[in-house]
Amino acid sequence: MRVGPVLRNAGNPSRQHMFAVARMAEQLGYDSLWATTHTAIPVRFESRYPYDPSGRPGWDATTPWGDALLSLAFAAAITERVRLGPSVIPLITTDPLTLAKQAATLDLYSDGRLELGIGAGWLVEEGNALGRPTDHRLARLEETLDILRLAWSRETFSYSGHFWNIPEVGVNPKPPQGDRLPIWIGGQGQRALSIAAAHDCGLMLWFAEPDAVRDYVARFRAAGGIGPVAAAMPLGPNAGRWLELSRQYASAETDLLILTGYGQAASVTAELEQFAAQVLPELQ
Repeated sequence: MRVGPVLRNAGNPSRQHMFAVARMAEQLGYDSLWATTHTAIPVRFESRYPYDPSGRPGWDATTPWGDALLSLAFAAAITERVRLGPSVIPLITTDPLTLAKQAATLDLYSDGRLELGIGAGWLVEEGNALGRPTDHRLARLEETLDILRLAWSRETFSYSGHFWNIPEVGVNPKPPQGDRLPIWIGGQGQRALSIAAAHDCGLMLWFAEPDAVRDYVARFRAAGGIGPVAAAMPLGPNAGRWLELSRQYASAETDLLILTGYGQAASVTAELEQFAAQVLPELQ
């Protein structure tokens, strides 16, 4: 099972924090680095946060949130080995061609280390604030997958879909990984699972317990999914249970464990250093 921490690009982002976590992950044997993202968080919104029973997130419009792809570009510049990925970019904050260009550029600058996490997006009011379309979000996600792979594999291409119509264009340079650049679909509904399976993508689950991951894996495989499955595990709330839970995630056939939800340790890297010392050797 691969293990990668989330960069501290949200909550209290700084050059020092980003540098410390990225370098520590590279040196202590973590597999990858991940960055969460929001662009413009509305002060008031009715959309339901899908990753907490309350339907409300633990952050708001005043929370500092560094851009995910820029944060990963910073991490790419000071690392050589770890894989890099956003977890995940909501498509209601961007468009397929811009995303294709940004992903290809980051893959190029990182020497082919990008893994692109995308999702349909749940915070509709954010998309509205940005002037992006928010209708038929999952159908738009499917078309975006087709456009990304065309952009990454052809010198020029056109696309005629139900939601996106693109004249002959070129999106260059190409990513070193080409159209095989790994894509993760973030989402925990059946439609997101089916899209990931149909398009040979990975499935990224956020804050799903090991038993829930086991169920998702079974459904994903039953739908024909052959890609990997990722799950996020908060560190702070699970202090003292890291090894136990990690083993449970591994037993549930989790391919990638993303570490997030840090506690209030004095050092920004303290928990990740402890996890690397106590848990990584056992998992390997």
